[in-house]
Amino acid sequence: MAAASGVRHLLAQNEHPYPPLPSVLTALAGAVGDLNRYPDFRPERFAGIIADWQGVPAAQVVVGHGSAGVALDLFHSVVRPGDNVVHSDPCFDAYPLFCEIAGAEARSVPLGADARHDLAAMAGRVDERTRIIVLCNPHNPTGTVYSWAELTDFFRRVPATALILLDEAYVDFAGGWAAPAVPDRIAEWPNLVVLRTLSKSHGLAALRIGYAVAEESVARRVRGVQVPYAVNRLQEAGLLAAVAAQDEVDRRIAEIAAERDRLRAELLALGRSVPPSLTNFLWVTAPSPEEQLPVKAELERLGVAVRFYPGQGIRIAVGEKDANDAVLEGFTRAHRAAAAPPNQPR
Repeated sequence: MAAASGVRHLLAQNEHPYPPLPSVLTALAGAVGDLNRYPDFRPERFAGIIADWQGVPAAQVVVGHGSAGVALDLFHSVVRPGDNVVHSDPCFDAYPLFCEIAGAEARSVPLGADARHDLAAMAGRVDERTRIIVLCNPHNPTGTVYSWAELTDFFRRVPATALILLDEAYVDFAGGWAAPAVPDRIAEWPNLVVLRTLSKSHGLAALRIGYAVAEESVARRVRGVQVPYAVNRLQEAGLLAAVAAQDEVDRRIAEIAAERDRLRAELLALGRSVPPSLTNFLWVTAPSPEEQLPVKAELERLGVAVRFYPGQGIRIAVGEKDANDAVLEGFTRAHRAAAAPPNQPR
């Protein structure tokens, strides 16, 4: 089916391919009866649920409207016009936008040849007006990671006047990636802010549940700029049900990871450059229009929507098996067309 007739497989936004768990849907249905009542003025109970779940002090937790909402609150709390923010290029689309909103200079640093942050180059862009350094680990859109040792080596080069925003939106998919417990990280690195979400691993993107863990004074400063009533009863009900169903969540994560690895192996067999991913998506390196356009045409014919980064690559969210098979069919068609002799049927 052509894209003009409707997308059959939406793989452009890194969403969880499965609907919410039955227990989450039941909890949400039970919460709608109170929608005539305001939620808490400040989400202290909500933050307490996160704190208990993650084993961190509640005073170090900031919750908000998705991880993007918490990140924007952080920008509002520490960035002033004329300051700068260092981030990778490409990165999560929201960060350049947040720089614009905050009136900050966005210092974008191209990724290295391994599709990871160029940490040395990023360190070189930091100065006395740098307020935030954004590191997505695993990285969006490439899915690549740094070890904790590599990250802390970089942390040592960051002045205390700059906050390190470690965006871990996809960390639940990063099986085998090892790091100290979050409270220990914060204790050692008080300018570190760890950002997470339930949008990806728990499949609650529409509920917008995000949180950050930071040193207490940093967390208090962020909470001070947040809008009252920012977290609602549906979010709280969904959060409680989701964290209570962690075993089911983990099983789904394992299924997605298995499909991710299958999809990568097949794309590699087609001769594509696909760095190892510890997320729920893959990055296909495709820096030229000649590499992107045939794939785009074939995927559109099949009704598959993925994310194209002109001059850089293609990001593909891992979906259910039939969606992933459609991706492979599109890439296979493009591969065969490229290999066909001139003037021969393709």
